Amino acid sequence: MIVRHDGKLQVCCDTCPASYPNTYAAEDFNVMILDARAAGWSIRKAQPKCGDRDTSDLFGRAPRVAGKPQRAEPYTHTCPACANPLPVKGGLL
Repeated sequence: MIVRHDGKLQVCCDTCPASYPNTYAAEDFNVMILDARAAGWSIRKAQPKCGDRDTSDLFGRAPRVAGKPQRAEPYTHTCPACANPLPVKGGLL
């Protein structure tokens, strides 16, 4: 997720509490994404959930339903540790 606070933006992992340490002004959004990706973060468009009735991936913008709030752009943000977990080698040391 992208966190906004006091006019600054920061990338946070959707899986764990980690966050990319640098903060950026709103106009530097693209620079923030490029820097985070260069540091090993995985930032990509999320796949629609199974059974999700949203067809925006096929037909553009989703149809508007009265009273239903518009959801945010579905992107996943994954830190390097969650993107490349250490393999588990069973057994005790």
